[in-house]
Amino acid sequence: MASLIPGFEYDIFISYRHKDNKGAHWVTEFVDALKTELEATFKEDISIYFDENPYDGLLPTHDVDDSLRAKLKALIFIPIVSHTYCDPKSFAWNNEFLAFKKSASEDPFGLKVKLPSGNVASRVLPVRIHEIDASDLRMLENELEGKLRAIDFIYHSAGVNRPLTPKDERDASLNKFFYRDQLNKVANSVKEIVLGLQHAQSTDASTEEKQPTTAKGFRLKPS
Repeated sequence: MASLIPGFEYDIFISYRHKDNKGAHWVTEFVDALKTELEATFKEDISIYFDENPYDGLLPTHDVDDSLRAKLKALIFIPIVSHTYCDPKSFAWNNEFLAFKKSASEDPFGLKVKLPSGNVASRVLPVRIHEIDASDLRMLENELEGKLRAIDFIYHSAGVNRPLTPKDERDASLNKFFYRDQLNKVANSVKEIVLGLQHAQSTDASTEEKQPTTAKGFRLKPS
């Protein structure tokens, strides 16, 4: 399934440390739930890249950069921010997060998009499942070039800092987070960003059509 916008492979790329998908398979469950939520949010089908293979389907003989380049051609990048995600030695950090940031910064839309509301948002949409160490937060915010604005799926109680699950009751956690509500926030944020990108695309197309042409049909660049 292709992206809603021509020239992109996926609408969403999910990036995570495979350590965070062991045991209860939190990330797999989140992606499945997000797909359902997106179906109720969009009229169109939304394409998601999510690889459960701990080696990302790559063999030692494969070129990592070339193999991932097409997959990272996505409208929105969702990193699952955990205790282990902000690790300069990890595949997810180097080959996904930093690679997407570079790729998006160089594509026609750029890394940030103007939303229908007039606000501006990054195409990196973090989902946080742990309160992370101060040093990790600084490293992440340095790369994001601003304050971390994440949608949190964190369960808090005395001495507890773990991912929120669908079975958790709202009043049981100190922060009163409810899984379905947080999931809905992700879907709504995705929709806002997609609408912003679609508006930017239509504006660019309209501007191109209005540009004067030479006798031979070449468009003149605005001065």
